[in-house]
Parts: sequence; C-alpha cells; structure tokens
Amino acid sequence: MRGIWAAAALALGIATPAAATWQQASSRHFVVYSDDEPDKVTEFATRLERFDKAMRVMRGMADPAFSPTQRVNVFVLKDITALQKLLGERNMAGVYMPRLSGPVAFVPRRTNDTGTLAMTPQAVLLHEYAHHFMFSSWGDRPFPAWFVEGFAEFNATMVFQPDRLLIGAPPLYRAYGLIDDQMLPMRDLLTMSPGEKRADPNRIQVFYGRSWLLTHYMLLNPERRAQLAAYLKAFESGGDPKSKAALLGDPRKLDSALNGYARKALPMLGLKIEALPIDPVTTRALTPGEEAIMPVVLRSTRGVNGKTAPTVAVAARKIAADWPNDPAVQVALAEAEYDAGAYAAADAAASRALAVDPKSRKALIYRGMAQAGLAEKEHVTDPARWKAVRQWFITANHLDAEDPWPLVAHYQALRSSGGPMSPNAEKGLDYAFSLAPFDTGLAMQVAAMHIRKKDYSAAIPALRLVAYDPHGGALATMAGAVLTAVESSNTAVIDTIAVSLDAKPEDGDDAQK
Repeated sequence: MRGIWAAAALALGIATPAAATWQQASSRHFVVYSDDEPDKVTEFATRLERFDKAMRVMRGMADPAFSPTQRVNVFVLKDITALQKLLGERNMAGVYMPRLSGPVAFVPRRTNDTGTLAMTPQAVLLHEYAHHFMFSSWGDRPFPAWFVEGFAEFNATMVFQPDRLLIGAPPLYRAYGLIDDQMLPMRDLLTMSPGEKRADPNRIQVFYGRSWLLTHYMLLNPERRAQLAAYLKAFESGGDPKSKAALLGDPRKLDSALNGYARKALPMLGLKIEALPIDPVTTRALTPGEEAIMPVVLRSTRGVNGKTAPTVAVAARKIAADWPNDPAVQVALAEAEYDAGAYAAADAAASRALAVDPKSRKALIYRGMAQAGLAEKEHVTDPARWKAVRQWFITANHLDAEDPWPLVAHYQALRSSGGPMSPNAEKGLDYAFSLAPFDTGLAMQVAAMHIRKKDYSAAIPALRLVAYDPHGGALATMAGAVLTAVESSNTAVIDTIAVSLDAKPEDGDDAQK
C-alpha cells in the first residue's frame, strides 16, 4: 500500500512522507493527524488541550458539552514546503478553516525559519485555534479587527513548561511592529475595516504587533480591563467605529502609553499544570486503508474547485478500488466524487460505506447531498423523491442532534426542491448557526432566510458577524453593504443585494463542507 500512497501523493502534488505511519490523536476538543511517532502526536494533542483549558481558566469559562463533530481536525504536515504546496499559497505558515461540517486547521511540523524572531509551528496553530475559540465561544458577538488578531496573538505565545503555562510572552516575530506608531497610529488601527489590514503589506507586521500590544495592555492592566469590556460591549451595537474607539481615550495618548509600556518588563500570567486537568488523549495508527487514502483526504479537506476536483477524484478512484469495504476510504471517495460533480458515483461510494458502517455520519450526509445533486440536475419536482433525499439528513440528525451539518443540508434540500418551506427547517437552520457561529457562509444563509421573510432585525446579528470578520474578504464586504441597508431601512437596496446573498454556495475552496 505504501507504493499506492506515494503514487497518489505525487499525482496530487503532495510531498510523500518517509517511513512514518500516520497517527490519529483524539481528545475532547481536537482530532490530530500526523505522520510522526505516537508519543509525539500524543504530546502535541495534550498541549493543545492544555492550551484550551488555560484559556478557559483565565476567563472563568465553563466547558459545556458539544458535538464531537465540532472538534477541530488538525492536520500536521511534515514541513512548511509541504503545507504551502497543499494550500497553494507561498506565504502561509498555517490556516484555520471554520466549517460547519467540522473546523479544520493545517500546520507544519517544521518551518524553514530559525532563530528567536521566527514564528514557530506551535505559535501558528495556537494563533489559529485562538480564533476558533473566540468565534465558537462568543459567536453571537462581533469584534473589531484589531482585537480579533490581538487576542489570537496574545494566546499564541503561550509558553509550556514542565510544571506550568505562561501567558503573555511577547511575539518576538512581531518585534518590528511593536513600537511603530507612525505607519499605523491608534487612530487608524482602532477604526480599520476588516479587509484594510492587508491592503498594504508593509503595515501587516505593524498591525499584528500593535494589536498584540494593545490587547496585552488592556487585558493585563486592571484599570484598563473594565474600559476594554465597555468598549467591546458598545461595539456589539454597531454604528460608527470611531465613536466606539473614543471609549478607549485619546488615540495619541494611547500610542504614547503603549510605547512606554512596550519598553518595560511586561507582565505574564502563570498557571500550574495541576490547575489545568484535561481528559486523556487516545492515539492510534491509521488503518492501511485510511493511510492509503490520506493524500485524497488532505486535498479534499483543504478544498477544491472546478479545476482541481476532477484530479482529486481520479486519484481517489484508483486508491478506493483496492479498498471497497473500507468505510473511511469509501467516504473519502464519496466526497471526492461529489466535489467533482459525479453525484451517482458519490452516492454509490457512500452506500458502500454505510453497508459496513450504518452510522457513518459523513456517508449519510453524502448520500443525501449526492441524491440532491442528481435531483437538481434532473430538475426533479416529485415531492416523494425530495422527501427521500431529506431522510438521509434526518437520520444523521437523529444520530447526533447537536451536529449542525445535517440541519443545514436538510434546509438546503428543502429549498432546492421548490416546495413550501417548513418552519421546523427554518428553526433547524437557526439552531445550526448557534452551534457553528464561526461559519460565515452559514451566517449568510441565516441572514438571507430572515431577509426573505422580511424579518430584517433577525438578520442583523448574522450580518454583523460576517461584516466584522477580519478574514471575511468579499463576503464581509457584501454583508457590510446589506447590514448598512438593513440598519437604514433601505428595503430597495436590501432586495437587490438579497438575490446574490441568497445564492447557493458552490463546493469549492471556501465552501461549507
């Protein structure tokens, strides 16, 4: 099987690992995949759990029950070269993808950088997971761009010692930007729109550095902490960011205070390991079939588009032919076939997976989505056939009522059928959003649903979340335009934009998967 793995990896442009066997470490909040020694993968997952626990203890937060489908799947690639090849991005050191089907992160085990000013793979992952922690814990609240990134940087530098964790260490890889108040003064940083921070590459380091410094200053200064809380509370109501920024005081004085703060010995918090109990981490080697199909899983999980999906599907077929009774392999094939638009083949693969594992969540959902794709392609209007499609999602929901993906798929199938909308399906979509508030595509669907019903006020929370997402791109711009129209009661603009806002998301690089 190793030869099959290598051939598929080369076909997909993925660097082939050495003789290491892929491991899966499973814990309360994470599922880690890495081709490394079992004890190292276990240690890696344990650190992530300690990190999550430390963030909760620092903020006095509970750790409520949630669906295991919403654990973050972390794929650790051997180095930065393999990561960037998979992502198709030369300047990325890691990525977090907030999907309702299950959040995903890709990080390297090693980077090409060395020295104290290098951003380590650990810092990359902790930064990305801090984003997930924020969005999943406070998904009903928008935050300014500087605090989203400042919060992630504040947590990313956590230091792991044998007996304790230290919080608040400076990000030396941002040293250049920590004390530069000329390129990006506070009056600009506090009022930047989400997309602006990347408009000028020369300002990126300053943006991250000053955002970290301001967050550190506000969180670890008792006198400033209440001021920050009031500012963030006011930010929830929307409106002009400049008026909210005024709650933090004169921006020129704030720049001066931060510069003085940066030149001092900055405080750090320490948490003893015994104060951070976590559930055990279990680690296992992937089965031969799971390991054989891993190149396809990596590429499909990363996301495909109309150009790349057929190549991934071809590789999946070659591997899956040797594993017809392996449910993991057949589910991966079903996903690849679905992404390529081969709906009948996707349905057949999902059916083979269910024959072995009748409770496979992904197999159930891909059977439903594949059959929905076929029904749409054939312009089916028969209610009985669409009911059969939705039954797959209902079955998946009965297996795990807290999994948002079947709820969204059920709603989308009902919309695609052209039949009357069910109030229960609409409630299901709203509930899915409460379970996965970090998925901006889902937020836009929720907003579109309420706008169609002329319930504009109900659309505002979802629109704000997307509009203030620092990584939102074009979707954030669209949400901002709709939000402005809704808040100003400009129904003509709302109705015009709603057509594109309500479009069904395509299964591509940024699709909800």
